[in-house]
Amino acid sequence: MNGFVTQEQIERARNANLAEFFLSGGYDCERVRNELHIKGFGGLYVNAVTNQWHCFGENKGGTNSINCLTEILGINFQAAVYALAENCNICCDEIHKAEKEKFVLPERADNMRKVFAYLCQTRKICSELVSRLAHDRLLYQDVRGNAVFVHRDECGNAVGAEIQGTCSEKRYKGVAKGTADSVFSVSLGKPRRCYAFESAIDLLSFWQLADPIKIQSSLLVSMGGLKFHSIKKIADSGMTIFSCTDNDSAGIRFSKTNDLPHCRRILEENNVKDFNELLQKREALL
Repeated sequence: MNGFVTQEQIERARNANLAEFFLSGGYDCERVRNELHIKGFGGLYVNAVTNQWHCFGENKGGTNSINCLTEILGINFQAAVYALAENCNICCDEIHKAEKEKFVLPERADNMRKVFAYLCQTRKICSELVSRLAHDRLLYQDVRGNAVFVHRDECGNAVGAEIQGTCSEKRYKGVAKGTADSVFSVSLGKPRRCYAFESAIDLLSFWQLADPIKIQSSLLVSMGGLKFHSIKKIADSGMTIFSCTDNDSAGIRFSKTNDLPHCRRILEENNVKDFNELLQKREALL
């Protein structure tokens, strides 16, 4: 391959099938419904139907196949175009494949003032729930003022984290470095059912709004987006999962695609998008 690529090749490469590229290149892949998880790249997923890709570790994504190879795999532009346009796959052994990132929790601040102000005043979540999470080592404030919702495994070890900015003027969402397929979760008794949310804030809002008796024996989890792969183990265990995703086209599609009952009737009746919007609406009426 020379260093020159044509505009025609670039156009073909942009729309090349990423799932086929990774499968034929010997990458360590796992299929989860319509998604292909390419392991070893900080949470890289490709939708085999739409060709949409997203890397949660880098918080990057899109439908341009070239960008996936250059930004996530570190392949130079010409090589990426040639590989995608001419079906000349670059085997995973031929590139510098990043080592699996070691999980690192963000540095902890010495107080939680910004977190309490944002969650309680702006998001209208009661301070008792916020204090409970802090006491249980599931929530803290990092040195940048973000709220860090800690993912813990069955042994109580921190294995990931969902990060929520606390500045209303500049929204930020992300995950801690090295976070993979873990979830932020709260167990209410011995779980017999699971409620899955797009964010920890929606989870807390639902918890505050729900009848405590009705949600006993439940597991509340935040997927940090629309990521069925993060709750696949729960689904495989046989536990019933109720989808509490947003009442929008993406949330509804997620529920239908993964055959999950959706708890959106109350959102539809109140003409709101998610459970935090519902909480704020109800608090405004008090």
